Amino acid sequence: MNSLISSLDSASSRTRRNSPGGVPPAPAATDLRSTPPAPAESAVAGTTAASGWRYSSQLNEQLTAAQRALGFVDGLAGQLEQLKTDLSQQLAQRRIDREGLEARIGRFATTLAQRHAQSGGSVDGKLRFHLAADARQDFTVRGMDLDSLRSGPAETLALFSGERGTAAMSFNVGGDVSEDEIMRRLNRALAPSGIRAAINDDGQLGFSVDEAAWPAIRDRLAVRGGGVRFPSGQPQRVKTEAEPERLATGEWQVNDHAHVRQTLQRVVSALSQLRQAHSAIASAIDQARDAIDQLSRMGEQSWAQEFVADFNARLNQAGDYRSFLGVIPALLGVSRYRVVSLLAL
Repeated sequence: MNSLISSLDSASSRTRRNSPGGVPPAPAATDLRSTPPAPAESAVAGTTAASGWRYSSQLNEQLTAAQRALGFVDGLAGQLEQLKTDLSQQLAQRRIDREGLEARIGRFATTLAQRHAQSGGSVDGKLRFHLAADARQDFTVRGMDLDSLRSGPAETLALFSGERGTAAMSFNVGGDVSEDEIMRRLNRALAPSGIRAAINDDGQLGFSVDEAAWPAIRDRLAVRGGGVRFPSGQPQRVKTEAEPERLATGEWQVNDHAHVRQTLQRVVSALSQLRQAHSAIASAIDQARDAIDQLSRMGEQSWAQEFVADFNARLNQAGDYRSFLGVIPALLGVSRYRVVSLLAL
């Protein structure tokens, strides 16, 4: 059961790999109607079939998303392998086919730009896999950094998402509070808007929002302060900056041999990142298939007891706010229907 509530987004740290081809879908729940059970067992068998269908239906949706993401990532890798071959051959020649190389880079860039549509929202700009097909856009807000929010005079900040009918998202800053406390206040205030705050790869304060909501947040996010860090009075638009995507083809130049050599190095690096993404998605697929197999052999009550035990163990772990991130994946497979059915036991 631990595998069911482990974070699939961090699966890239595992070494287990699947074949680069498509992963076959998980088997559907057995159709018990084809072999009618004995009358004395029909009620039990019917309950088992219903439970198995609910489990496999939801997890198969996740598998479908993972397979779609895997197909997208492997498609990108295939294009880059061909580009790598062409670049290597060009370096061995005295004359460079600039137009041919630029055309191939352009085709790759076009495919990459269709990432959200082709992956079904399962792969974000950092090539991270999202099991629930809810890829997010990372961004920073100018003027908001951990040091300024933690130290200095106390102040109440109010953020406005710009969406009609939404209230201000207020939280207190300053007063030499801890980093964990600032993060708790931020995420508590931002929760209604769908924005999340986190420490990014550079150790700085960063934010993320669903990719579909990013254009509105980018253009409308505003803040009102108390005259310390931000002006009081009318809310002021803040400068938001999207974090760059992992693959930036705009830097891939092929004007001469020096540029071709640099681009080849970038392509090799991009291939390495795509392989990591492939490994993460393949690992997620393995875990989902294991979950289907495990859950199909468990009743509702057994599943509930084991889930609650593991969930509480994670929730009660000592640590900072980051420990709650480990709980989030556990909730992805818990539908409203399942909660209602468990309460009825």
